Amino acid sequence: FDVLYMVECIISFNYLHDYNLNKEFFFLLHKLPPQSAVHILERIYENKKRIYNPISYLRSEFKRLKDVKIKPNHIPDYCTMMRKIIVTPTTMYMLPPNIETSNRVIRYFKDKKDNFLRVHFSDEASNKIGASSGDINEKHSLALYNRIFHTLNDGIKIGDTHYEFLAFSSSQLRDHSCWFFASTKDLTADDIRNWMGNFTDKTVAKYAARMGQCFSSTRAIQRLPVHDIKEIPDIERNGYVFSDGIGKISHLLARNIASKLELKYIPSAFQFRMAGYKGMLCQDSSLQENQVKVRNSQRKFDSTHNELEVIRCSAYIPSYLNRQAITLLSSLGIPDNIFIRMKDEQVDQLNKILENESTAISVLQHNIDEYGTSKSLAEYVKAGFLQKNDPYLINLISLFRITMLRDIKKKAKIRVNKGAFLLGVLDETKSLKENEVYCCTSDPCNPSSRKWITGTCIVYRNPCFHPGDVRIVKAVKCDALKDLVDVLVFPQVGERDIPNQCSGGDLDGDDFTIIYDENLIPEQIEEPMDYKAQRPKKVEKVTMVDIKKFFVNYVFSDQLGRIANAHLARADKNPEGAKHESCIKLAHLHSDAVDFPKTGIPASFPLNLRVKEFPDFMEKPDKAVYQSKKVLGILYRSIKEEDYKPYVDLNFDKRLYVEGYVKYLEEARMLKKSYDRDVKALMNQFGIMTEFEVTSGYIINTHPIDKKKPRDVVKCVMDAMIPIKKHYRKLFDTEFYYFNGSTIITMEASIQMEQKAFAWYYITYHPSEQSDENMISFPWIVGDILCKIALRNHCNDRKNDFIRSL
Repeated sequence: FDVLYMVECIISFNYLHDYNLNKEFFFLLHKLPPQSAVHILERIYENKKRIYNPISYLRSEFKRLKDVKIKPNHIPDYCTMMRKIIVTPTTMYMLPPNIETSNRVIRYFKDKKDNFLRVHFSDEASNKIGASSGDINEKHSLALYNRIFHTLNDGIKIGDTHYEFLAFSSSQLRDHSCWFFASTKDLTADDIRNWMGNFTDKTVAKYAARMGQCFSSTRAIQRLPVHDIKEIPDIERNGYVFSDGIGKISHLLARNIASKLELKYIPSAFQFRMAGYKGMLCQDSSLQENQVKVRNSQRKFDSTHNELEVIRCSAYIPSYLNRQAITLLSSLGIPDNIFIRMKDEQVDQLNKILENESTAISVLQHNIDEYGTSKSLAEYVKAGFLQKNDPYLINLISLFRITMLRDIKKKAKIRVNKGAFLLGVLDETKSLKENEVYCCTSDPCNPSSRKWITGTCIVYRNPCFHPGDVRIVKAVKCDALKDLVDVLVFPQVGERDIPNQCSGGDLDGDDFTIIYDENLIPEQIEEPMDYKAQRPKKVEKVTMVDIKKFFVNYVFSDQLGRIANAHLARADKNPEGAKHESCIKLAHLHSDAVDFPKTGIPASFPLNLRVKEFPDFMEKPDKAVYQSKKVLGILYRSIKEEDYKPYVDLNFDKRLYVEGYVKYLEEARMLKKSYDRDVKALMNQFGIMTEFEVTSGYIINTHPIDKKKPRDVVKCVMDAMIPIKKHYRKLFDTEFYYFNGSTIITMEASIQMEQKAFAWYYITYHPSEQSDENMISFPWIVGDILCKIALRNHCNDRKNDFIRSL
């Protein structure tokens, strides 16, 4: 089946045409071991070029295979390879298996993982279909509706394998995707749904969402005995649930999670799934052993699957403004020059980043990313590699700069130095008063340091559309909460909980921005909006047909994007900004659209609130466009687009010389060849032009198929790239970490590690070792060791004339 699927895959992309495929082609494929046949077919997909003579191509690949050892993919135990199909109105595109974080269902039925299939619906240009894509005529809409419903109802057949609809998660619904499963004699889609839990909701939308909970991408931690799980009451007042989505976890269990996830710190809070529970767990010192305490607001359905699963952990993330936040703050009286000055300062620093080491270090350390790339780059700069014009570092910093400038232009993403972007949790100690918050943050470059935010602040949550979504709070120090770091702690007292006042948020995994820059704190704020959802539609008994119809209705009734765009355009056009009556109505409509996946009731988008003319910064070339006179337009036009040109001068850094490296050269050459192939395959898979983009996550352009948001593309790429880096780092480390049977690095092992690291550097950078590909990211897998050598030899460059071909 693996071979058949890849043949269908490359036919679907027109890299092979079925009229060129005769008996001889399939006979030649059949002669090969399945792994070799799949390898050849994957190369056709990766090269993305039409093969006009497949027989000749196969024969040439046979010869190449004799010299190539096919390696298995580097898949961490928490990941899986998953196939995906894109269904358009007229065709289907079959994508090769892609690495992704697994979920509860895939883990439990791992022996049937190849029977699962991701299915995504889009238009012919890989864009969203339905209401969110713009106006579509009724006839066209009905044809698309039928296409999707028939696919869900009749399934998808590949060869003799029949896939049928299984379920979808909340994020999949937003992306118009779902899971299919190919039933076997001993396991059907119904069996899987029955195993997942007891779903009793009478609301179709909620019933579907509960099932989707089992498909959240998670890391399995450990199974908890029933006596370690206790349910505690929610904290409710005035119809608001102050503890909505938040529970407690013991320090020991938090430590176990940190160990399992290989973290260098113990997070204060975790977004989790367990049985039918979801939301957040925050550390509580009163809990013993492996205890957790959960609340009724966290229980969505009944299940006996008591394995604790973690989605993500609390961590410090820098705060940034965006278009929505700037629109609201501008409407609340913050002057334009404040935003312009912040942008100018940021752009000025970015323009100096390749010329000034201290500026580079500061900018990189203050704009950390979740993959740790900018943090590593700062260490390379400290070790003098920028001064030495190292091409790998220069290219990555150039990409970092271009992506930052692009985000300022296209998203108004402006760094706020006095702020943070954090997961929200509850004050379980009852120490905080009404409208008080507690916030203590760490320094990513010095994890043991602490900074307490105090005084008047603003807090908001994205997406934010109503002027009342920005709240003014008082940040205070609190000894009772001193153990909580890199979370935003809200009080459990008051008339209405603060998270609910921020765009109708709660504590089940919502992120909040806190800003204590006095220039961004309005003198007055507006009353918060009432975010109570509409009463959902109910049925006597939810059936799978109901769920399929709901999926299709959502695709064709989802107005979320269009409402958000209309709000942005109207706020720009009207002098009152987001306070204008039409924007207030749109904020209410957006809230209804956000609730659609829970209530099953779509937001109505009346014609009088729709927009026909858009400001230039929204980049809608197919619509009527005007030049925005407001701050977002000024920010947009002040940034010029830049093309990325790779820096190709290969400078060999003599500081890195370590005697005794020669014995590692042959192995280094072999490993680099293998690593380069892995990176090249990833570049081809995602249509990424350079190794610098694929290894850093600073991606400029990708292949147009399966259009994703830039952030989603980066996640997919890095989910595949990080295991590759870990694999080769493990190959480097193994002989040293188990030197003499110990995990402690001896002095002798430390010397040998430096010798080996220099060998990796030598075969990449030395003039005698350069090849046509000239890929140079390989030695930076051990960048920390190269930094150590460079810093030691920084003031003592070796002048020995050892640079010769070996």
